[in-house]
Amino acid sequence: MDQASEFQRLVLGHLDSLYSFGLLLTRDRADAEDLLQDTLVRAFRSFSTFDRSYSCKVWLLQIMKHIQIDRYRRRRSRPVEEEFEDDRTAGGESGREIDLFPAPLDPEQLLLRRLVIEEVRGAIRRLPPAWQEVIQLRDIEELTYAEIARVLEKPIGTVMSRLYRARNQLRTLLLENTAETTPKRRYGL
Repeated sequence: MDQASEFQRLVLGHLDSLYSFGLLLTRDRADAEDLLQDTLVRAFRSFSTFDRSYSCKVWLLQIMKHIQIDRYRRRRSRPVEEEFEDDRTAGGESGREIDLFPAPLDPEQLLLRRLVIEEVRGAIRRLPPAWQEVIQLRDIEELTYAEIARVLEKPIGTVMSRLYRARNQLRTLLLENTAETTPKRRYGL
């Protein structure tokens, strides 16, 4: 098997995970797509140095994290540029892509599920970026503590501590949301 075929075989199964992590890092679909593309290009160029004893997914996530750090540093050193409307928003359209999924049989269940997912995503967005990363990598991407430590280049103890704090803060935020949306009862009336 040639190197290009092996790279393709190893990488194809991780594209969704890479895109999700890129979206977490950039908070923008177009930037996440660019980050994913840059990650794949850099990974392909250095594929001959990839140690096959490690997880390909972890290796790719680590490359992505490094590229995003480099981008952030470059942006910080440049003067702020004036933003212009892009073609998608100039015509009055929101420019938002619509994901199509097969409709489940019970619309009520679908609505409840979407509300819960959006509530959790909103709470995750309220966490500090370092905590968002560990939640994404552990609870969504299901990486081990050692793999997360390798991606973030932090000790395992730091990863575990951040994850513990992130989960506690996430739980607190979700409980606050529940308390705010639960109707208050007035007794004695």
